[in-house]
Amino acid sequence: MNQHRMSILQQWTAAVMLLVVSTGAMRAQYPEDALRLGMSGIGVGARAIAMGGAYTGVASDYSAIYWNPAGLAQMQYSEFSAGLSYLSMKNTSTFFGSSQGYTNSSTALNSLGLVHKVPTLRGNLVLGFGFHRQANFLSGLSFTGFNPNSSIIQTYARNGAQYPSDISGNIAYQLYLADIDTVSGTFVSPITSRVTQLASVLEAGGLNNWSVSGALDVAKEVSLGLTLTYVSGTYRYDRTYDEQDRANVYQSFPFDFDRYTLEEYVDGDISGFNAKFGLMYRVPDRFRVGLTVKTPTAFTVKENFGSYARAYYDNGDIKPNDRPFEDLASGDYGVRTPWVFSAGASVMFGDLVLSGDVEYTDWTQMEFKDASNDVMAQNRDFKTLFRPTADLRAGAEYQFPGGLRLRGGFMMNRSPYEGDPSSFDQKYLTGGLGIPLGGSTMLDLTYARGWWDTFRTNYNSTSRVNESITTNTILATFSHRF
Repeated sequence: MNQHRMSILQQWTAAVMLLVVSTGAMRAQYPEDALRLGMSGIGVGARAIAMGGAYTGVASDYSAIYWNPAGLAQMQYSEFSAGLSYLSMKNTSTFFGSSQGYTNSSTALNSLGLVHKVPTLRGNLVLGFGFHRQANFLSGLSFTGFNPNSSIIQTYARNGAQYPSDISGNIAYQLYLADIDTVSGTFVSPITSRVTQLASVLEAGGLNNWSVSGALDVAKEVSLGLTLTYVSGTYRYDRTYDEQDRANVYQSFPFDFDRYTLEEYVDGDISGFNAKFGLMYRVPDRFRVGLTVKTPTAFTVKENFGSYARAYYDNGDIKPNDRPFEDLASGDYGVRTPWVFSAGASVMFGDLVLSGDVEYTDWTQMEFKDASNDVMAQNRDFKTLFRPTADLRAGAEYQFPGGLRLRGGFMMNRSPYEGDPSSFDQKYLTGGLGIPLGGSTMLDLTYARGWWDTFRTNYNSTSRVNESITTNTILATFSHRF
């Protein structure tokens, strides 16, 4: 268990719950909200992903716009490219010894674009523009278990704690799950533990890149490239959470508690901008070396969010009895992601290509921008909560007589959290085929399987859910050169 990560997240969960108690507000930004925007997924293009994403030193098709724009200068023809991806994920949760599985899937356009080779007297000048899917936020979770240690109600109204001057927005008080002692000025909140907790979580959305790119030879076998990208996207989060007194611990009026239900949602619109600079040195039919630098992405996030809560009692009472207690609001904030540095190389042995990449990101440089003081204060914790990572990728491609290509690869994306074990690193095993459909047309098919562990907390470390995630991704990219 990563105790440091748990400690920081628990502090911020407590801070958010303090806002709930004092103001009635439900939503605040967490480190995960910033991290979600910085993670890039497995990449773009069936060929590149089949080679484990080790493409910085290959980058010889439309997907070079994403991997290394300098690679576009290798292209001797113009190219049209379109790709489709299917993602299926399974999340196996473990909660107080009880395991439960949840599956979710989505189909999306992975890429669509055009590369144009500009006629030149010397060297190459190539331009490209198009769309590609940078990241997919698809996720899901469900769990059920008996928690002998705590209840979420204590995060709203801790038994014996001083209550604020205004408690009109306090969920526990409004739902009669807690009362107040006006003499001592403290909460009376006897529902403290021994409850059955169950929830389901559904996440959706993703980031889309709209890019313009160009590359040119600046010396013999040396090219420079630049990609400018406008990022747009959405994020949707839906959670239903229940606490139930299945063990009949709480039977005395007025705390004859039977069930508490909570529904939450976040609906966000995302926009941003970044640039990627690329360099490639190549010796034809022997080897290539590529370097890229990606600038921080300046994101703006606009959100609508809300929660609906209700309490049920053994005597048949429902609080509120007319409609759920609700808290609806909206807001916006900014996120600045870190610089990203990549280096890659590929070596050719006849019909065999071997490639490798390393990508360095210092996640301690991530920060919130243009947010409330409470959210901006988290930037200090980023320095200890996160760490630099070096992601590794390796791939191979073999071309058979007739043009059929067999590919395979492996990628490992390190967990950005300080102290996380290696099981939390995202690992992918990839493979695929390149099928020629004629002299200038290719169909690339790829399968990628990913696996890693993680966890999430419902309100603090006393209600932690361990997760084991596996993903299956199928990609198809059609390309035609002319």
